[in-house]
Amino acid sequence: MMAQGSQLYHARIQLADTDRQCYETLAFSTPQHPSEKPERLVLRLLAYALLYEPGLEFRKGGLSEGEAPDLAIRDGSNRILHWIDLGTPALGRLRKAARHTPKVSVVTHEGLLLRWKRQHGNQLPDFQGDILSLDEELVVTLSRSLPRRFDWQATISGGVLYLDSTEASRSSPLRRLSPGQLGSL
Repeated sequence: MMAQGSQLYHARIQLADTDRQCYETLAFSTPQHPSEKPERLVLRLLAYALLYEPGLEFRKGGLSEGEAPDLAIRDGSNRILHWIDLGTPALGRLRKAARHTPKVSVVTHEGLLLRWKRQHGNQLPDFQGDILSLDEELVVTLSRSLPRRFDWQATISGGVLYLDSTEASRSSPLRRLSPGQLGSL
């Protein structure tokens, strides 16, 4: 159920991830909660494409379901196999995820990554997975002009995201960090 005042976005993403040998046509709809900033919505959409695996789902209930990951892959018994958070997740969330989930990922952009480092430094819990950082300009630019229905061609090759839409072509390096590398930034 969508929160009152939510806007629904309809996506079609042609994904060609040569780094992971993943080629898919992704078609889905997702609401933007009234309290969700456009940059966070764009991070969610990009995370879906960048970390796509069969079974990947957005959090049910949107932002109001605070304990759940932003995106997740679950097994048949509803156990989370891959916990995906966005932006600058709280340490408690990451500790919980690391204790109960085989794989944890964080998708952020470089501006948020630096703020996160100032907040937590070397205190991040160790977890199996990556911190994936995008170019801040890409996220901000997309958030300013994202139509409610959109088609993207997302190509990932050599650690770079190439994103084509009817409006423009953009690219961003994909910086993959382990939790331990955050302190060395």
